[in-house]
Amino acid sequence: MNTLALVKKPNLRRLLSANFFSGIGDWFNSVAVLSLLLEVTGTAMAVGITLALRTLPHLIFGPLGGILADRFNRKTVMIACDLARAFIALSFLLISSEKDVWIVYAATFLLVMFSSLYNPSRLSILPQIVSREELAAANALDQTIYGTVMAVGSLIGGVFVVMWGNEVAFLFNSFSFLLSGWLLLRLTVPEQTDQEEKAAPAAEEAASKEAVTYRELVQMILRTPIVLAILLMTAMWPIGGGFFNVLISVYAYQVFDAGKWGIGLLYGAIGAGFIVGGLIAEFFHKRPYEVAALSLAIEGLAFMLTSFSPTLYVTALFYALSTVAGGMGNACLRTLLMKHVHPRNHGRVFALDETFSNVLLGFSMLAGGWILAFAEPRIVGFAAGAFVTITSLILGRTIWVEGQRFKKKTTRCKAAGVVESHRVD
Repeated sequence: MNTLALVKKPNLRRLLSANFFSGIGDWFNSVAVLSLLLEVTGTAMAVGITLALRTLPHLIFGPLGGILADRFNRKTVMIACDLARAFIALSFLLISSEKDVWIVYAATFLLVMFSSLYNPSRLSILPQIVSREELAAANALDQTIYGTVMAVGSLIGGVFVVMWGNEVAFLFNSFSFLLSGWLLLRLTVPEQTDQEEKAAPAAEEAASKEAVTYRELVQMILRTPIVLAILLMTAMWPIGGGFFNVLISVYAYQVFDAGKWGIGLLYGAIGAGFIVGGLIAEFFHKRPYEVAALSLAIEGLAFMLTSFSPTLYVTALFYALSTVAGGMGNACLRTLLMKHVHPRNHGRVFALDETFSNVLLGFSMLAGGWILAFAEPRIVGFAAGAFVTITSLILGRTIWVEGQRFKKKTTRCKAAGVVESHRVD
C-alpha cells in the first residue's frame, strides 16, 4: 500500500494528525514541568516523583481503558479524554511556589490516567478506518509519526520554553488536546462491516457477541500461541528498554562528558530511527511475521554494540539503528495483533499490552538507575541488550513458525473455498 495514497484518506489523516498534535503538546508539557520543578524546588526529588507518577496510572486505569474501548464508542471515549486533558493541562498555570508542587503531582497523575483510558481506543479504532490490507502501512505510518514527535517535540519544546516561558507551553499543551478532539470529532468511523462479520465462523461470531472478561480473554490468549508470543515479546522488551532509557543520560554525561547536548543528540537519533523504521516498514508489509520475529532481536544487538562505542556519535548511530529495527518491529507486531484478535476484543488486548509494557518499563528504569549507581554503564548496556536479543529470538521463533503455519492453512482454505480463523475471539 502506497504511503502517499494512504495519507490521502481523510479518516486516517485526521487520526494521525490528532496523535501528532497531542504528542507535541505532551513534549511541551514534559519540558515545561521538569523545568518548573527545578525552578521552584531546586531538587531532583520532585522530578523523580513526577516521573514515577507517569507509570502508576497505567497499572490502575489501563485495563479500564480496554473495557471502555470494547464496550463504548471508541471515538467518543477519545474525545472525552482529550477534553478532560485540555482542562487538566491548564492546572499547571496555578503553580507559583514550592507549596504548589502537589498540583504538579495531581495533574501529572490525571493526565496519564486519561491517556491510559485513551490509548486502547486509539489503537483499536485504526482497523475500523483502514482495510486489513492497509493495516501494515497504517501502523508503519503511525510509528513514523511517533518518531517525528519524539525527534521534533523535545527540541521544539525546549526552544519554546526558553523563548516564551513555561506558561505558554502549558497553554499550548491544553490547546493541542482541543485540536486533537476537534480532529477526532470530524472522524467517520464505520461499524464492523457485513463482510467482516461473515468472515468469522459461526462459533467465533457467537463467542464475540458478548464482551468477554479479562479472565476469559487471558484464557483465549493462552490458547492462541502467536498472540501469546507477541504479547510476551512486547512485555519482555521494556525490561531491557528501561535500562536503555536510563543509559541515555549516563552515556551523555558520564561516559562521553557531552552533557545536555549529548542527551539531545541521542534522543534525536532515537526519533530519527523511529521515523526511518516506520517508513521502510511499508516495504516489508508482505512479510510481517518474519519482520516481527527478527526486528526486536536486531534492536537488542544494536544496544549491545553501544557498549563498544568509541565516541558519542557512534553511540547515536547504534541508538538510531536500534530504533529503525524497533520501529519496523512495533509496526508489524501491532499489525499482527490487529489481525489475530477479534475487533471486539482489540481494546482489552491493547490495554493489557500497554499496561504491562508501561509498568515494566517504569520498574526497569527504577532498577536501572539503582544498578548504574555502582555498575559500569557499558557492562549494564551489554547485559540489557543481550537480554532483549535472546528473549526476542526465542519468542520470535514462535511467531515465525505460527505465521508460516497460518499462511499455509489460509492458502489451503482459500483453495477449498473455506474461511479459516486463527485469532482470539
